[in-house]
Amino acid sequence: MQTLQSPFPIGVLKTVFAMALMLLVQPASGVDHVLAPTDAWPDSSTMAPGDRIYLTPGYYKNVPVITYQGTEASPITISSVDASQPATIVGDAAWGLDVRGGHHIRISTLLVLSGQSGGIRLSRDDTGPTRSVILENSYVIPKPGSPTRVGVDLDGVEDVELLNMKVDLWSRAAVQIRDARDIEIRKLTIRGDHNAAIGVRVNDAVDGLRILECSVLTIGGSGIAIGMATGPPPASKPDAPAAVATRNVRIERCVIERVAIPFTFASAADVICDHCTIVEPRSAAFELRAVRDGWASASDIRIQGNLVWWSVNGLKRFLIDEQPDGEFQLGSNLWWAAEMPTAIEWLGGFPPNAPPQVVDVDPKLIPRTTRATDPAALGFGHLGTSKQPPPSP
Repeated sequence: MQTLQSPFPIGVLKTVFAMALMLLVQPASGVDHVLAPTDAWPDSSTMAPGDRIYLTPGYYKNVPVITYQGTEASPITISSVDASQPATIVGDAAWGLDVRGGHHIRISTLLVLSGQSGGIRLSRDDTGPTRSVILENSYVIPKPGSPTRVGVDLDGVEDVELLNMKVDLWSRAAVQIRDARDIEIRKLTIRGDHNAAIGVRVNDAVDGLRILECSVLTIGGSGIAIGMATGPPPASKPDAPAAVATRNVRIERCVIERVAIPFTFASAADVICDHCTIVEPRSAAFELRAVRDGWASASDIRIQGNLVWWSVNGLKRFLIDEQPDGEFQLGSNLWWAAEMPTAIEWLGGFPPNAPPQVVDVDPKLIPRTTRATDPAALGFGHLGTSKQPPPSP
């Protein structure tokens, strides 16, 4: 009689068996709450760190304000049971999903139909700001026939990440940020129309923002607007320098296509726009917008490594300048207009102190991917090679 031999050594089998046994007897971390559209959501008193809410396919109306408190080691998660059939959050008179004062929450794989105010809001409560929240792999759109003002609103938050999100069709802003610290927006896709005012609107009291690898498409106003103060500056001592509304911003490797004004700067300082691809801007390449009384003007704005594909008679001017004492610095960028490469001079030309700009290289962009294929253009745009180290994942 022939004996079958195992292809694995006896010692390996014993180790695998022991590990499986440990997993079986180890207590689960957190509780799974599986909800159907008509089920009541668990309140904060019943949710513990590590708990998970799984939403089955369907329409969820009247979602309560989320105030859950997770921990760094054991966050609370909210997601669809099946990412291929995302649960749909239906907004009411206010917001589709409202997180107020929550800590360490991960929200993913949802379809959010905006309420009258907007899609998703994260804000502070009486105890302090909302902290350590991740919004990922979710899609925010208005309800049919109900235009919305704001897709995602961050107001009174710290350490928030927006990852692989999509926001379509809004009037004021796809993403609006105020009173915020340490925000990262990565691989966000926003698609507006000629009625959309701003893609990403960054207001006052914002310190530390990274906008990375995003796509900003079809906007009638500004693609990314930094330092848009909404009220008077904070009180300060006499003779103190004017306050800056927004500081410490990195915009890197984004695609901005068919947007009237790709970048607007108001009261902003320490901003880098690095290696972005800009296709068919309309009104101006940049704007220095007038600031409210008492706020500081734009300073230390650096524009470098970008690829701008523009068309003669399409782009009206190089810069809209409403700040007599505002300033920005141009590094080396590539500007290409197929009809006449040197036509940038018709728009007023580059600042006299700018380093040489590249205007005679056709990047040969591939449609949709906007990838430059000419070897002389490979150092520019969202797929170009930066002299600075890439941002950490």
